[in-house]
Amino acid sequence: MPTPGAIAAFKQLHAPCSPRLRRGVALRGAMPTGMANAPPTEPGAASSRGMTLIEILVVLALLVVIGGLVVPVFEGSIASVRLRRAGDQVITGWSRARAEAIESGQPYQFRFTPETGKFVIEPWNGLLGEQGTAAATTSTTGSTSATTTSTTTSTTSSSTNSTATSNTVTNTALPDEIVFQSGELAVEDFQSGERSVASLQDAAESLSTPILFFPDGTASEASILLTNGKKQFVRVTLRGLTGVGRASEVLSQEELQRADRRK
Repeated sequence: MPTPGAIAAFKQLHAPCSPRLRRGVALRGAMPTGMANAPPTEPGAASSRGMTLIEILVVLALLVVIGGLVVPVFEGSIASVRLRRAGDQVITGWSRARAEAIESGQPYQFRFTPETGKFVIEPWNGLLGEQGTAAATTSTTGSTSATTTSTTTSTTSSSTNSTATSNTVTNTALPDEIVFQSGELAVEDFQSGERSVASLQDAAESLSTPILFFPDGTASEASILLTNGKKQFVRVTLRGLTGVGRASEVLSQEELQRADRRK
């Protein structure tokens, strides 16, 4: 005959329970001991498995390829911005030379060193020197004292001009890696009135032929070509009647050749 304790255990074993509890008990009983004690995993949770060495190498290779494509684009953009800035700097220099000529009543000149980014703005005494030479050549009659006085006056004037020149000379340089590649100047024959184009570069001179700015606001008609060594160019042109400069957009070598052919 069963004891009272056996009867109570039998009733507890066969007591009614919910279907969910029954499934949980069944699954818990079917799982291994280690997994049965593990916390339940939420649906959609990411796996804790790490990346393999092959996956890391693939990601690094993709980063190198993307960097090789993006870096030249950024370098070209920065070079273009610096080239445009150099063109604006040349125009600013021309504007300053024109303003100095109008204010002082004396012609000013703009000269650059080819294949470098250096240029200078200073007074131009060429016209005054030519007139002085012509006057000295034609006036062959005169006393010795007059000649001596004239020479002394000329010497004093020259020293004064040189002092003024030293005080008003402006030496400037373009941004790094920007150089003056070439330049052209419109030349007019005073006897025939014919106009021609001459190079601003002289093999015998370290500086270019001067671009002149006159007290009446006019200037030499000229153009200068700037480059950054990356086959990018900017052409800066100076209009003679107004003395105002204008810079082109950044041009490739093909675009520059097409623009030169259209001249």
